[in-house]
Amino acid sequence: MLIAVDAAPLGEQKKTGIAQYAGNILEELSKYDSNNRFLLFGVTSDSKMLDFGRPKFVTKEMPFRLLPSSHWYIWTLWYYSGFSLELKVYKPDLFISTYPSIPPLINCPSIVIIYDLTPLVLKDAHRLDFKVRFRLQVTNAVKRSSRIVTISQSTKNEIVSYFGINPQKVDVISPGFDNKLFGIEQDLEYIDEIKSRFGIGGEYILYVGTLEPKKNINRLIDAFCQLKKQKGISEKLVIAGKSGWNDKKIFQKFKSSGFEKEIIYSGYVSYMELHLLMSGAEVFVFPSLHEGFGMPPLEAMACGTPVIASNRSSLPEVVGDAGILVDPYSVNAIADAIYRVISDADLRKDMRQKGLQRAKLFTWEKSAKQLLGIIESFRPINPK
Repeated sequence: MLIAVDAAPLGEQKKTGIAQYAGNILEELSKYDSNNRFLLFGVTSDSKMLDFGRPKFVTKEMPFRLLPSSHWYIWTLWYYSGFSLELKVYKPDLFISTYPSIPPLINCPSIVIIYDLTPLVLKDAHRLDFKVRFRLQVTNAVKRSSRIVTISQSTKNEIVSYFGINPQKVDVISPGFDNKLFGIEQDLEYIDEIKSRFGIGGEYILYVGTLEPKKNINRLIDAFCQLKKQKGISEKLVIAGKSGWNDKKIFQKFKSSGFEKEIIYSGYVSYMELHLLMSGAEVFVFPSLHEGFGMPPLEAMACGTPVIASNRSSLPEVVGDAGILVDPYSVNAIADAIYRVISDADLRKDMRQKGLQRAKLFTWEKSAKQLLGIIESFRPINPK
């Protein structure tokens, strides 16, 4: 079969969850699929981002070097006109979209990946114009797709409930993690170097993720300040991640907390930096209000770092009994969990071992083979 893939998210320079998932599952798929040919359509000037070194995976650069997240009006104009016409030229047997959208005019079966429904189910999580566009795109994708892939059972339940569709149309393929990068760091000098680079002295509590309302960073800061005032903890709070929508309130919280010098904002960090920051943290805290999956807790567990996470949406599926789950709306619950971990060495040791075992359940090999099974279900029984 000839399979066309919208691989636009792979062009992100500062990769977040969607780009990680799309890139890793496609790269792993290229190792196992020897029967099909793939056309990967991307919007990057760096062809290596889409090159998996496999002869049956051919890259095609879209004429506009734009991402769906920027200059959306130009992107939309191209996607729903030029891209549709280009696909008709190649006449693929199957279309896969790594972004929750499907162009018109294609006349072959399609698989669309929907990572979460946060803009539709969580109030004040995104700008109004984004929510409107997202609803239109996803509604169209759900209606026109042959199969839907999502990344957690929680998100599948939301898709089925919100759109009232048959659960058999939706497949759950959880992500894996980069086991060549995220693991126990044996060289403590590397950890000391990264701490020095970001001005971190002593032990620290770590959060990783985009700075946006749904990540619940303000309550994490409140919990940290509470521990400083009531328990006199010596740890610093390190917040790593790129700036996002409506992050001004988060920076205002930094400045008004009374512990501004104890809170370190690193900005966006590379994968290598992320691995070292996670490896050096006393505890990783992820109190997000809603997630399609939640990669950072999985990566932290793979590094042997104790994890505290929200008990909402998909996060219990990721953390299981290896971490501590808390009510993200309760500052006291977040603070109590943090104090339990940093004050109990035996608990940290136990969480470390459970986290390492839990992380082993999630592999990109498993994910790619699941996707390959879905792809093969579209192969004609009696091909001409």
